[in-house]
Amino acid sequence: MKPKVEKKEVKLSFPNESTKKPSSEERQKAVKAMTDIARAFAWSVHRWPMDKRIAEYNTKIHLPRTYLSRKGEDTRGVRKGADVNQIVHRHYMDLLDLEKHGDWVNYVHDDNVISRRHEYLGPDPRIAGYFFDDDGEIHIRWWDGFLKDQWMDNHKWTLNVEMNTSGQWVVKED
Repeated sequence: MKPKVEKKEVKLSFPNESTKKPSSEERQKAVKAMTDIARAFAWSVHRWPMDKRIAEYNTKIHLPRTYLSRKGEDTRGVRKGADVNQIVHRHYMDLLDLEKHGDWVNYVHDDNVISRRHEYLGPDPRIAGYFFDDDGEIHIRWWDGFLKDQWMDNHKWTLNVEMNTSGQWVVKED
């Protein structure tokens, strides 16, 4: 006995203009929800990262020296296959030479003791995600739980969202 095979037509769905566009209020609720999720999953840079972010290609990462990059930034090469979270963690756990950087604001302590790089980013710097620029280079989205502030490089960041074809809100990278 031969198995019966039925032919099925492939159906593609394209967004059409009759689809209801979301209101501005719905969009703002989605932005708030996505931002809250990013903040909730942000990890403290002074703790070992629990998950991996593997680089898909060779690139560079921009690492701010201080809060809002007021004293510039360092860039490091990232090889394909490397864990970006571990690179960031190791960078910010390095000791900082107080003689060279004595005028920087240390948010953790004021004494002349051994300082680590992350202490100059804010009282509670957390990584809320990464942003890839047009050149494919990585920038860190910071969230400070104590200051209730979110910043990247030398400016504040906000998430942009859009609705995909299945009607779900997704983060849109600009």
